[in-house]
Amino acid sequence: MTNILQNQLPLWVTLQLTDACNLRCKMCYEWGENGAYHGKKLDRLEKEVVFRVIDECLPVKPYFALFGGEPMMYPWFDEVVHRIRKGGARVDIPTNGMFLKRKAEKLLESAPNRIWVSLDGPQHINDEQRGEGVYEAVQEGVETLFELRESRGLKEPKIGYTFIVTPLTHLYIQGFFEQCLDLDKVDHISIEFQTFATEDEHERHRRLFKRLFDVPDTACAEGMVAPLHQFSMMDFKAIESQIAWVEKECQKRGIYFVCYPKTISANNYRAYFNKDYQNLEDRRDKCHFPWIYMEVAANGDVTPCHTFYDYSIGNVNEQSVQEIWRGYKMQELRRGLRGEGGLFPICGSCARYYADPNKR
Repeated sequence: MTNILQNQLPLWVTLQLTDACNLRCKMCYEWGENGAYHGKKLDRLEKEVVFRVIDECLPVKPYFALFGGEPMMYPWFDEVVHRIRKGGARVDIPTNGMFLKRKAEKLLESAPNRIWVSLDGPQHINDEQRGEGVYEAVQEGVETLFELRESRGLKEPKIGYTFIVTPLTHLYIQGFFEQCLDLDKVDHISIEFQTFATEDEHERHRRLFKRLFDVPDTACAEGMVAPLHQFSMMDFKAIESQIAWVEKECQKRGIYFVCYPKTISANNYRAYFNKDYQNLEDRRDKCHFPWIYMEVAANGDVTPCHTFYDYSIGNVNEQSVQEIWRGYKMQELRRGLRGEGGLFPICGSCARYYADPNKR
């Protein structure tokens, strides 16, 4: 923990280039059925601001991720990737994959390290969750990018998939990876569980942030709220066996594999979807991300949290990265987190809660 506390700049930087997205995936906490972005003014970061943020962070060569909305909708996307790679840092792209075919040539030129394509099952399941025609368009884009990369003898960008486990998709995990993909063409796989908060977690979070930081509204957290009964019919044994199969295949083939939560266990998954943190095998007693992580929203606001960015610690349109990272608001948030014992009431609902800060 000592080294983390001494970080003079963030080691992991996520740039939310734009709020805009071309899809309306049902479970998305931004644009999904209960997402926080409906009715919101759409923002995007100015190119000059993004370049300045990158340059200010480059002395520590942080890990960068480009986020959205859909990051490939950002007008200067390729220039941003090139800037990061030219500076000697790594950059990954999570994407819905709808722009891969038209941007394949540019992606080979700018060469992000990894592209994480979101698909959630065979065509009929994926398209029910993400939209009609999405599966076919995404797979066509992946194939185009892969064939171009191979024909030119390039190693990057690496191409892989992110699968979100939801009540709709949870019985199709193994079938998707076994029957719908050619795993010899896959470089990495991430299996992640739908992030959500209960109404009680959100209410306790809202009251706490009002008391500690005088935050009047927690719309991001509210967009995560889902009832527990929504997950009550899930087959946790089936989830366990399917993910175990995927992990074994990845080990056999040398495919980079991550899973959040990490422990492959029916009891662990039951605890996750029941919000039973005491029996969660991957339970943590503190969050380290405010000491290593910075996320810049499309309006320039900065937070040390990927999911709950209702409290801004600064704005890159008005301040330098160092001013924000060492500023009063960041120190105030860290003190508040320590004062709550290392976690806020809603932290278990954050995607980063289950991430290994050292595995990026």
